[in-house]
Amino acid sequence: MDNEYLLTMLDACISHATKQLTGDEKLSPFAMVLEQDNAIRTLDHHEEEDALHYELLLEMLRFEAKEEIISAMALVSHVTIPENFSPAVSSGIRIHVEERTFEAKNTLSARLLYVPYQLFKTKDDPTVQIHLHDPIPVGLACEVFV
Repeated sequence: MDNEYLLTMLDACISHATKQLTGDEKLSPFAMVLEQDNAIRTLDHHEEEDALHYELLLEMLRFEAKEEIISAMALVSHVTIPENFSPAVSSGIRIHVEERTFEAKNTLSARLLYVPYQLFKTKDDPTVQIHLHDPIPVGLACEVFV
């Protein structure tokens, strides 16, 4: 798999998450998938409870992986980053990333990315701004492409 497409999908995930965080809504779990033709598609499910929402998306991803509809996936949620990772701030976007054909030469070796963020306003601009800190990569066993 070409890392360019995977990184484009991750950029789209971060962009979508930051729009939710700086808008009027909270960051609800969502997923993005990379289809066999490298097209990026967003998966969502409307569920009020975030934990259930996340699990339903995970099941949808497992189905699409089993049916070989997708070649990679990213499942995004809002989290408090565990202290043992020494984040710049505790608020974070968590991106669970998996791909069908993981290779050792792949530049994206993490299976989980924590992206710490801070929201702020300036006195001259009432809109909410976001500052993203460096992502924290963490290894994770595959849960979708098994």
